[in-house]
Amino acid sequence: GLAPLPVRRLISLSGPDAAKFLQGLVAQNVVSDRQAPFYTAFLDARGRILWDVFIWTYPGLAEKEWACYIEVDAAEADNLQKHLKKHKLRSKIAIKTVPEGEVSVFAGWGFAQDELQHPSLIASLEDTRAPGFGVRFLLSGEQSSSSSAPPVPMLDLDQYVLRRYLFGIPEGQAEIPRESSLPMEMNIDLSSGIDFRKGCYVGQELTIRTKHTGVVRKRILPIQLYHAHDPAPPGDSHPDFDATWSTPVVQGADIKQLDAEGSIRKGRAAGKYIAGVGNVGLALCRVEMMTGMRVSAEGGSWRPGMEFALQSNEADEPVRIKAMVPTWFME
Repeated sequence: GLAPLPVRRLISLSGPDAAKFLQGLVAQNVVSDRQAPFYTAFLDARGRILWDVFIWTYPGLAEKEWACYIEVDAAEADNLQKHLKKHKLRSKIAIKTVPEGEVSVFAGWGFAQDELQHPSLIASLEDTRAPGFGVRFLLSGEQSSSSSAPPVPMLDLDQYVLRRYLFGIPEGQAEIPRESSLPMEMNIDLSSGIDFRKGCYVGQELTIRTKHTGVVRKRILPIQLYHAHDPAPPGDSHPDFDATWSTPVVQGADIKQLDAEGSIRKGRAAGKYIAGVGNVGLALCRVEMMTGMRVSAEGGSWRPGMEFALQSNEADEPVRIKAMVPTWFME
């Protein structure tokens, strides 16, 4: 089906210098003849993520010059626009927030990209953040209303969010806090969001250095919550959603290793809970502590049978948490 994404907004960028201007600000390569939309991120000078974005370029957006829509978290559209204007200087560009409802962002899955044939369709792209995750669409607002809905089942935002968590995909400021996350930690390198061969851009130095060292100790992974008395333990590569799960978990809670008695050990956290729906969600994990992945020569502390947990509140027993490594992750 197709799910509307009202939590995303669009900023239009056009003008003779638009491609060159954007090239110096995002981690993916931008060239003036590039027409296919793509995923990437804006970074600060320290190489931390400012915003995760989709850049929508397509034939017809501008007849005589390169132009694009920048798709960003709706709550951050104003901040991104200010950021663009701060770097504009003498560049010949035009920056404008697209009015809400004029063009809308949708996510679809369960059907092929070319199956959506509708007058409101502006552009589409295969979402590269995880294999098989789905397709993203831009629809003109006037024709994407319920009176002339596309010929596929309409889903809701909650179903899209759940699907993201099952695939281990973070999105927006609530899950990718501005100026605190490195792009590799958020898997933007694995999502085809970084071109490591392009020239200078803001945040390039640390990003390239991290790439060449080959050591990314923390990454966002899909997780499953469970209780010690659950009849079946979680699997290894894909969470199983339980719609009846009712134990609350605090966003940002530290993940710690359990001892032999099932109590939370003191010491350094193995990860941090980011967000979730029911018993599935996302966590920023120290991969050599919480999984069998190896990213450094010295190896990690993980051993088969180790369990991890976080405290839901002062009175409850620890909630166990299992980090999943998707089968495609290390390919």
